[in-house]
Amino acid sequence: MAIGSIWEVERDGGLIGDLPVQLCVDQLRLWDRPPLSESRARVWILLGLAGVALRRRSFDDARTLLEGAVALVDSPAAQLEHHLATCYLLTRLDADVRRAEAAARPHLEAARRILETVRAELDPSDAACFQARLLDHEAFDANRRGDSARALAMYRSLPAEDVHPFASYRRDAGLAFGLHRQGAHDEALRLAQRACEHAGDGGYVRLRVMGLLMVARIQGASHNASTLTRAAAIAKRLEDPELLIRVERAQPK
Repeated sequence: MAIGSIWEVERDGGLIGDLPVQLCVDQLRLWDRPPLSESRARVWILLGLAGVALRRRSFDDARTLLEGAVALVDSPAAQLEHHLATCYLLTRLDADVRRAEAAARPHLEAARRILETVRAELDPSDAACFQARLLDHEAFDANRRGDSARALAMYRSLPAEDVHPFASYRRDAGLAFGLHRQGAHDEALRLAQRACEHAGDGGYVRLRVMGLLMVARIQGASHNASTLTRAAAIAKRLEDPELLIRVERAQPK
């Protein structure tokens, strides 16, 4: 089980994060009792609940949970998860791209320093997932600023070998988005479809929805009806407000 694929919400969705939202809460609350709730390991429960709050777009709740987790964060893995989740939250709290990026930057830089320090001690698949997540945050910022060429170059810098399905999904989905913006639609579609395969191989249901939405974007309104229907059906079964909003935004106007 890769550490890089547990709780982070937009840029991942594995394991508990791929269950229907209420079931995620039920599972986490089941664990939130002594002795676990009285130990420092409770940090993972708080990070999990913060992830659920982000899926629900309950950003104030997510902030409270992440703030509550700070005192319990005492391992590199927990530090990385906390910084990355906070980065994601901060990009959702401010519509001003530059301001949001500035707020998230210290957390992103802290996560990068931690990963550089502990990379040699991590399982290669864990390291690949964290690397992909860090780069994806940076590329997300570049795309929001309109610098899609820089974002595409970032995704191209990721290893070409398939070390872990999550890392492979991040790479190919990012490449598909960038190539689609450049007009290379056939190659973009191939990579988007391959990203969906990676999501399926890893059991990442939420990522599969996001991959299908990428496929639908590239297919265009005249050819994507069945793809959007599949994505909508999965999002509905997951009872995931964040995914449902994305599906709604993708529907033809």
